[in-house]
Amino acid sequence: MAHALPLREDSGVITRRAAVPSVLARLIVTALAALALVATAGPALAEDPSNLESPVTDSADVLGDDADAINERFDAVYDDTGLQLWITYVSTFDGMDGEQWADSTATESGLGAADVLIAVAVDDRRYGVSVDSASGLSSSDVEDLDTAVRTELRDDDWAGAAYAAADTVDGSAGGSDDSFSTWLFVLLIGGFAVIFVVTLGRSLYRSLRGAKKSDAPARKNPKQVDPFEGMDDAELARRAAAALVTLDDAVTSSAQEVGFAEAEFGEAAALEFREAVEAARGQLTQAFDAQRTTPEHGRAASVEVLDLCAAAGASLATYTRKFDELRDLRRRAPELLDAVEVRAGGLEARIADARATLAQLGQTYPAEALTSVADNPDQAASLVTAARQSVASARTATRAKTVPHLRAAEAAVDQARTLLDAVDGAGEALASAQRNLTRAVGSLTADVADADRLAPDDPTVQRPAATAREALKASADTRDPLTTLAELTAAEAALDDALAPHRAQAERDVRARALLTDTFGRLDSRIRATGDYIATRRGAVGPEARTHLAEAQRLLAEARALAAAQPAEALAVAQRAETEVQRAEEISRAQTTDWQQQHSGPSRRNDPSLGGMVLGGILIDQVLRGGGRGRRGGPPGGFGGGFGGGFGGGRGGSGGGFSGGGGRSGRGGRF
Repeated sequence: MAHALPLREDSGVITRRAAVPSVLARLIVTALAALALVATAGPALAEDPSNLESPVTDSADVLGDDADAINERFDAVYDDTGLQLWITYVSTFDGMDGEQWADSTATESGLGAADVLIAVAVDDRRYGVSVDSASGLSSSDVEDLDTAVRTELRDDDWAGAAYAAADTVDGSAGGSDDSFSTWLFVLLIGGFAVIFVVTLGRSLYRSLRGAKKSDAPARKNPKQVDPFEGMDDAELARRAAAALVTLDDAVTSSAQEVGFAEAEFGEAAALEFREAVEAARGQLTQAFDAQRTTPEHGRAASVEVLDLCAAAGASLATYTRKFDELRDLRRRAPELLDAVEVRAGGLEARIADARATLAQLGQTYPAEALTSVADNPDQAASLVTAARQSVASARTATRAKTVPHLRAAEAAVDQARTLLDAVDGAGEALASAQRNLTRAVGSLTADVADADRLAPDDPTVQRPAATAREALKASADTRDPLTTLAELTAAEAALDDALAPHRAQAERDVRARALLTDTFGRLDSRIRATGDYIATRRGAVGPEARTHLAEAQRLLAEARALAAAQPAEALAVAQRAETEVQRAEEISRAQTTDWQQQHSGPSRRNDPSLGGMVLGGILIDQVLRGGGRGRRGGPPGGFGGGFGGGFGGGRGGSGGGFSGGGGRSGRGGRF
């Protein structure tokens, strides 16, 4: 869990940006860069914020032979702290202040929480420092960094500013291992720390209006004011969808972390954290519901989604420090790593059993009946391998990196267990459906007879009766009992509804209650299975499937509430839930297939365990190395997910002038 950092320091101009997982930040670079251009429309920029290709860039030509030595010093800081320093020297920001220019450059370059950027405009004699709120650097650390850089720049010691930054960050972060593990956990699996959404609306509001200094609370009534004025509806909807996916992943990961704590310390010790997760899940459900509104309410719905995500993030963030203290991973890392290795060994034995189970089921059921679990053994094997690699890395890592590797290993083995449990449960689910087919066939046959007896000439009855006859005929093929049972139940519900005017209310209620028992059981199973499928492939599955799943869960809860007093209405609602979960299944499987096809090239074959981690949303390798190109190769790239786009959040930092005009207040300023 990460510590909530202040959004702004009132004593100066340092602002802290919301913590956005770096992999998502890389996906949204283009969108945010475009926003920066909109926000700063005006005179053409002499040197626009740009995508940095190296930690040290010097287009102003002031470093001379010092550039290589500074690069080496930055490498040493990275080795000591896990933080990557970036510095860029340009001639002018041409009208932009240092903070804004540095923030825009950080966004354009896809810099994440592990990156600290210093931007210097030599001719303007202005500078900016851009720091992530999840960097692990405290407010006083950032103040020290700002002072150290400014002191050297006042003396025109351009290289000295870079060395001063390195010395300050090395001294600040090197002894703060818990802070480092905290920010990396945010990037790694989301956890409780969803702080990025706390200032989501506020950050975009500032970006679009160019109001860099404003810290007014985000307004929450879109009818009174549109905080995203200037952004088109499609872009706003895309950002809302991305926020939903990120929060959904964070809630899932938070629940997983709470599960670890409950297993270690008991449910009572973790109760307040479980309640916090469930509260956030409730807000997430509301956000998914808002996402489904009609097109004419689309813009207001997008704003509502962002507000709900912000509220959920703020709620979770309040518990981060206490949760870190509860698990105390730094001190307990050796024993927990041993435990992960034992679990990984047990899972390896289960993988062979899962393959055998699928082979046996394949002799009885068609491939379509096993689609949702067919690749589970392979994905589990990939995750177990990755978990072992993470354990090995943790045992040899610097102190600052032990906990992130441990968290990655824990998450990997937990996902592998979920995948193998799904294979174990598939056989029983199919067998249970097979047993229920006989009863379903008998019940629907009786309904067809009632249709012929009670309403032989009523077309509103005979049409669903014809559909029921087709379903009964198709049920002779019992190789896919789950699908067959669902079709029989749907046909019976439709026919019962048509026969309702011809039956007494008491009879209708009895029949509806009988159908509800089986429908609820089947829905519980399908929703749980689909939720597990998405959770273990969340690197590929986008907002649409998740929204359908959330709606299925909501409708199931509504149907249960109606069941006692209004069984017929409850059955109709349950049927809608079944339609929603079916759509979630179809879309999530299609997106996973697309993802696997896109990532089936040589790089995936060379390191399948990394592919499994990315697919499962566990990105320890890319986080620790700063992406595929390495820390010397420039800013990292994104990974392939089921959708593109993102949301705002922007970097925060410090900036000011070290000579010349302007009337800035706070740090930097004029001198």
